[in-house]
Amino acid sequence: MGSCTDEELMGLVQKQDVSAFEELFQRYEGRIFSFFWRLSPNRQEAEDGTQETFLRLWKARARYEPEGKFSTYLFQIAKNHFLHERQKRGRRMDSQQVSDETAEPASAERVDGPMLAGEVRVAVTEAVGRLPESLRLAYVLTEQEGMSYKQTAEILECPVGTVSSRKVEAVRKLRELLEPLRDELWGDGRQ
Repeated sequence: MGSCTDEELMGLVQKQDVSAFEELFQRYEGRIFSFFWRLSPNRQEAEDGTQETFLRLWKARARYEPEGKFSTYLFQIAKNHFLHERQKRGRRMDSQQVSDETAEPASAERVDGPMLAGEVRVAVTEAVGRLPESLRLAYVLTEQEGMSYKQTAEILECPVGTVSSRKVEAVRKLRELLEPLRDELWGDGRQ
C-alpha cells in the first residue's frame, strides 16, 4: 500500500479497510502531533488531539469527498478539534505555559550554543502560544507546517489574503514579544 496516494488510501478507508487507515495514520501521525504541539506545547493535549483527529477521520470516512489534497482535509479535522476543545474549556491560550518537558530554567550565565538555542526555542514556543488563535493557526500552518497560503486558507476556511495578513500580523506580534530576548542576547539595536 505504500505506493498508493493518500486519496486512494482514503477511498479504501471508505470501504472500511483498516490497513489503509493504518497506512494513513503512519504517514500523518507525526505531522498532526507536531501541529497540536505547536499550538499548545503540552504533550498530553497533543497526543489527545492526534488521537481524536484520527478517530474523527475514521468516523467521517463515508462523507469524504476527494476534492482537494487529503492533507488539507485531515488538517481541517485537526483545526476544528483544536477550536472545539478551546471553546469547550472556555480558556484563553494567550497565557498558556510551556509544559515541564520543554521548559528549561533561565540562567543569565548560559552562553553555551546548544543551551542558548534551547532557551530561544522555548521563548519562541511561549511567544507563539501567546498569539491570538487566528494568528497562531495561520502562523503554525504556514511557517511551522510549511503549508502554502492556499492550503492554509482551505483549512481555515478564509480567503488567501486573510491568511497572508494574519501571518504578517503574527510575525509582527512575535517580534514585539521576543524583543526583550533579542535585546538581552544581541544588545539593543535601536542606538
